[in-house]
Amino acid sequence: MHILLLDLGKEMRGGQWQVFYLARALARSQEFTVTLAAPANTPLLTHAAEVEGITLLPLSGARDWGICNIYKLRRAVTKHGAQVIHTNCAKSASLGGIIKKMCSNAFRLIHTRRVSYPLKKGWSGKKYLLADAVVGVSQEISDIMMESAPLLDRSKVSTIHSGIDASRYKPKKDRNDNRIVIGMIGALTEQKGHVVLVNALGELAKYKNLPTWEARFVGDGPLFGEIKDLAEELEISSHLALLGRQDAREQLPYFDLLAVPSVNGEGSSGVIKEGWVGQLPVVASDLPSNLELVEDQKNGLTFPNHDHEKLAKLLRTLMLDEQLRARLVEGGNRRVQKFTDMKMATSYMELYKQSW
Repeated sequence: MHILLLDLGKEMRGGQWQVFYLARALARSQEFTVTLAAPANTPLLTHAAEVEGITLLPLSGARDWGICNIYKLRRAVTKHGAQVIHTNCAKSASLGGIIKKMCSNAFRLIHTRRVSYPLKKGWSGKKYLLADAVVGVSQEISDIMMESAPLLDRSKVSTIHSGIDASRYKPKKDRNDNRIVIGMIGALTEQKGHVVLVNALGELAKYKNLPTWEARFVGDGPLFGEIKDLAEELEISSHLALLGRQDAREQLPYFDLLAVPSVNGEGSSGVIKEGWVGQLPVVASDLPSNLELVEDQKNGLTFPNHDHEKLAKLLRTLMLDEQLRARLVEGGNRRVQKFTDMKMATSYMELYKQSW
């Protein structure tokens, strides 16, 4: 069976890594062949070019309504015989929907949705109705899609959590100091909850008899100035390092704790899984998607969304309780085995076969 994976993202973020893992698994399988379509010169195509068996289809850009992209995708169906087009972002879902209207039953259309926002009215929502199968990367996403689109056939909706390739990550480093480093990874945008964590750090600074600590934020984005100003206002600038965008794998080995204070829109958090692979105790907000991963007190700690005071208390507890940290790390080691890249890919392979 020939699968065409479609993603119009220009950067190599979590969603693109999922597409790469899936393309790699398909190329190595005995039952499938795979073409990967993405904008030319994107990191996704660069990584995929290193894997034998993945056919690359460079697109003219990231426009879902681009004439050249429509032509190339339609040709991939009519000439090269793609039996499944699997879209992996909102724009690619639009492009896939256009091709589906043109080619009707020539192929099966599958959409994967990675954010937990309701489907909008008009074409933004209708394109999901055109699919033969729709996947949410968390049960919360699947539920919200069905709630916000009453015409969406429930039998077409399934949940497949994102996976992680543990072999890409480095072991924890011994820094040879007595500090506690609190890490956070993610674009500096509202939904990731950096402001919640900065306020929690302000509370943490009020506690006495704590080990020397600091926080490191990996990522960039529009909230840089706001985060910096808030840290200065709370007088914790000396505790906070804004490291900008870089490969999180280079920083994870130097963290001691990982905070995931997302406030909305979360899918199947790749950062939580990175924390588990990196041997870190994870503290996460209680968004439904996060709770599908984190079992409180077993493989992480959870706090009420937006509650920076509770987050500060949990960070303090972890700083002072080495046994708790070790227990959560052990629980994370076990839990992450349920969310590997191959488990994710195998679930999609089963879906492809069922779609025919």
